[in-house]
Formats: sequence, C-alpha cells, structure tokens
Amino acid sequence: MHLDPKRLQVLLEVHREGGIVAASDYLGVSASAVSQQIKKLEEEVGLDLVDRNPAGALLTPAGRILVNGAERIENDLNDIARNLRPIAGHLTGVVHIGAFHTVIRNVLLPLTSQLEQELPGVEIHIDESGEGPGMTKMRSGKFDLLMLERDTAPGNAPRGFTDVQFIDEPWVLVSPSNAPLVGSERDLADVQWLRVAPDTIGALPMQRVAAATSHIHWVPYSYINYEAAHALVRAGKGSTIMPYMAIQGIALGGMRVTTLPALGFRRILVRHRNGEDSPNTATGQVLAALFQWVATHHNDWRGNTYETTQ
Repeated sequence: MHLDPKRLQVLLEVHREGGIVAASDYLGVSASAVSQQIKKLEEEVGLDLVDRNPAGALLTPAGRILVNGAERIENDLNDIARNLRPIAGHLTGVVHIGAFHTVIRNVLLPLTSQLEQELPGVEIHIDESGEGPGMTKMRSGKFDLLMLERDTAPGNAPRGFTDVQFIDEPWVLVSPSNAPLVGSERDLADVQWLRVAPDTIGALPMQRVAAATSHIHWVPYSYINYEAAHALVRAGKGSTIMPYMAIQGIALGGMRVTTLPALGFRRILVRHRNGEDSPNTATGQVLAALFQWVATHHNDWRGNTYETTQ
C-alpha cells in the first residue's frame, strides 16, 4: 500500500478544520480539489475515510487511524527541523513569559504570530500570572520574562534581576455613555464612582482622585477584573479609571472614554534575570522583538493620541 504524504496532510486539515470547505479555505485551494485528494487517498487505502454530511465531515475509524499517524509524522518532522536548527546556526530555545491579561491580549498575542516567522527556532510560552506567583517562577527558572504593572513610579528590581521600562499608557476615565461629561479634573468630584478592589493596581489612581477631592461619591458596586468593570459601566452603575489597554479593541457601546492628564499613567515593565538580555540568547532575542514591536505600535498607547469616545 502506497500513501501519498501530501494527501495525508489534506485529510489532517479536514479533520482539524471540521469540514472540506473549511479545509479548502485553510489550504488555499478549491473544495473540489480537497474532495478529489480525499477520494484518491480512500482509493489508495481501499476504505472510506470521511463521512460527509451537512454538518461537516466526520472521520471513519479508518480515517482516525490515518489522522493519528499523520499527526505523529508531523510531530516527528517538527522535531527533526528543531534539532537541525542549532547545527545550521539558528537560535533555538523556549522562552516562558508571565504576564497579566491586558498585555497578553494587546501585546503578546499579536507579537507571537510575528515571532513564529522571525524566530522559528524559538518557542514562546505565555502564562497569565500576577507579580507574586510570577516572581516565584522567575526565581525557580520557570519564567524567563515577567511583565509588571506600576502606577507611574517603577520602583526597584530585586537583587539579580533587571526591570526595563516597556510601555507607559494613560489611565482613562470610563463612564456610562449617558453620564455627565467630564471636561477637567474639577468635574471628577461629581462622578459616581465604582469601588475597585484595594489590592489591585487600579486602586492607586482612584486613591489619588479621592485624596484630591473633598467629597467622593461611591456607589454600592465593586469589581476586581476589567470585564466586570465593563459590565457595570455599560449597565450605568457608575464610572471608574482603567488603563487604556483595558478598553482597547473592545466594543465601547454604552461607555464613554475620557482622557485626563491628571489621571497619570500605568507603567508596564519587563523583568529579566541579569545578563539574560544578550542578543545571543533566545530570551534576549524575544526581549528585543518586544521593544521593536512596541516602537512600531507606540501610538497605540500614547496619551496624546486618544480621543473621547461617545
């Protein structure tokens, strides 16, 4: 029995994409071309491999055996390519990054797809993590880079580590769309404020506002994560202060975003072990790519580019 490896790959994509049409879109060929390749593979095997129905394409028992084999072949080929890269002089390694939600969504995920092309020998592993658990993993070697957030002042890195300033983004006022307009810092005294969990970074700009205001109006609603804050604001329960990344790229229906210089900014830092920023290491290459990516996209977070959104 002779099996064409290219047809095995087609069957594998039909399985992964859930149907012939979806697989054809992924492979960049027509659906009829995919069907023909599957038919020829079935002729080579002498068995039906796919049950076609309106809901998609389901593998038969024989199809599952072939797909399992195709995945093993794919993994073996990837391992071979990975093992050849050091011999060819290509940088290899695994870089583990600990980060918080907003920087994962707005920076790391867009960047990783780019790095897969630019640094094919380097694997990027991302874990959502707070600073405390993240430092435990940094010290044990489980993290190579750790994203940190500060309210303006960066502070000092622990012995053996270096903190590098990464992004400064403004804190912004996020209000229900029907709330009174806020045009200056003086208007903050009239805002109906949501309560922020005191052990979160978002509590710090709120503390500054409260200290500068003779009387602050708190509403009986509080939040820990930004998704809850979005829901409360959209429901008209009150206003709050968030970093711009917390509202970047999401639907703003029911919310108004106002920038005020007096709110300050959130500073994002990248922490690494001393000496691991060398361009000869995988961590150093990823670190350099992070800063290059931000340099290209710096206007995404600069306060003077933001406009109030109704």
